[in-house]
Amino acid sequence: MAPPAPAGAAAVPDELAPGPGREAKHQCAGARLLSLAVQAAVMAAALAIFVLFAAASALLLLVLVLAARAFRHHRGSRYRVPSLDPSSPSPPPLRAGLSPADIGRLPSFAFPGGSAGAGDESASASSSYSCAVCLEAARAGERWRAMPACTHAFHAACVDRWLARTPACPVCRAAVAIPVPMS
Repeated sequence: MAPPAPAGAAAVPDELAPGPGREAKHQCAGARLLSLAVQAAVMAAALAIFVLFAAASALLLLVLVLAARAFRHHRGSRYRVPSLDPSSPSPPPLRAGLSPADIGRLPSFAFPGGSAGAGDESASASSSYSCAVCLEAARAGERWRAMPACTHAFHAACVDRWLARTPACPVCRAAVAIPVPMS
């Protein structure tokens, strides 16, 4: 505190009065100003880091979208999903399996059936055989087809659909050799 002013002198405010009170007020104001500056710098740094991560995330998302579009529009893709839009041109289907003429050349046979007197023996013999494609038990008189290379046998209708897509045995994946007719 400042000493009391003489009776005839005018009163001088504390801010203008020389002494330690004035310097303390300037130091306190400087500390507040410095504190505000540090807070502003920290907020600006946090905002810059947020903007940087947002920009990196947007760039990564853009790359992923472009890569997905490139894979989706890849013409020769093995896993291409057909378009449901009738106006869009669709490429001709890829033919990976056997032709119907080649499938027709494969050996087929009627599954043997037991005589009426055999009873339990024919039932147990036919139930021990099942088609590996549809998993149904063989019944007497059904049309079956045997693979020439491995001799695995299946219902003709089941294996014909399989061979139209894949020219290999459904069980062992052996290549199906088409028998050539002798002239």
